[in-house]
Amino acid sequence: MKKAVERGRNGKRGAHVTLSDVAKKVGVSPITISRALRNPQIVSEDLREVILRTVEQMGYIPNLAARALAGRHNGIVGVLTPALHQYGFTGLMVGIEDRFRDTELTVQYSNTLRHAEGEAGLLKSFLTQKPAGVIIAGAESYRDLLPLIERAACPIAHITDLSQEPQTLVVGLDHYTAGAEPTRFLLSRGYNRIAFFGRGADVRSRRRIEGYEAVMRDAGRFDPDLIIGGEAASRTGLGRELFSRLLQRVPDVDAVFAQSDELALGVLIECKERGIRVPEDLGICGFNDLEFSAFIEPSLTTVHIPRYDIGYRVADMLLRAVRDEPADEDKADLGFTIIPRGSTR
Repeated sequence: MKKAVERGRNGKRGAHVTLSDVAKKVGVSPITISRALRNPQIVSEDLREVILRTVEQMGYIPNLAARALAGRHNGIVGVLTPALHQYGFTGLMVGIEDRFRDTELTVQYSNTLRHAEGEAGLLKSFLTQKPAGVIIAGAESYRDLLPLIERAACPIAHITDLSQEPQTLVVGLDHYTAGAEPTRFLLSRGYNRIAFFGRGADVRSRRRIEGYEAVMRDAGRFDPDLIIGGEAASRTGLGRELFSRLLQRVPDVDAVFAQSDELALGVLIECKERGIRVPEDLGICGFNDLEFSAFIEPSLTTVHIPRYDIGYRVADMLLRAVRDEPADEDKADLGFTIIPRGSTR
């Protein structure tokens, strides 16, 4: 047992290696090691390389709880998201992480899976860890979140539909308009019986449904049977299923506005199976402008959301707040762009 203890203290990688062990090996004080790990730029390049190499060799793991007790925060930014598992979130993640790369902060994610009742509990969990800050990347409801945000000791930034409550450290877009404008685009291309594919599972898609419905009503073409949603293991499979169901109840449908490119791809596959010509007999518009959309045949008309820019901008806002630097802006609308391609006239 004694030999095992000695090996853990002197040679074993991992949890038994302390900051003092690293400092002794390098020949500097523990506070120098601590400062170098938090802010590498404050020590010389040669010393930084020695410290980082020694940390790697010895397997030292910083104690974030101790760091939080000793300083303002633990060096982590918590990101609360409803859809970590979906392709569309990837761009946001890359933007967030690119902005925090080469800073003193690291990122930790928590996925709500769109369960509004769990959002406050997950935010509390982040806040108890004394984070540098939190990004709420798409909350369902701010009713239970606002009291926590108001009492939080750290800055909290938001990716939202711009109709939602937060007014500072906010980046997003108006999803009502993102539902209305593509519908107007399809009408302008000569389509009249335009279906909306999406269940309104979250506040953003519900706002898009409202925009779609308002435009269709103004055009005198609204029909509730044209709004359809459902569940399936595959988003592309769901698109095929929804289109098949839609044809049974609205056989004269001539366009589909799908709330994801995966759903739109399913509609396109089903059209090919049935011999329905796209875009002549049916127009298809997706949402998110995923990479495959430009390369399928016909290529997919879609709505481009600048997800990378949204992620980068919200991370930049939060970083400035963490560092007590003046903000360029409190609220940013990054909008969207309709990308016309081969699936519409």
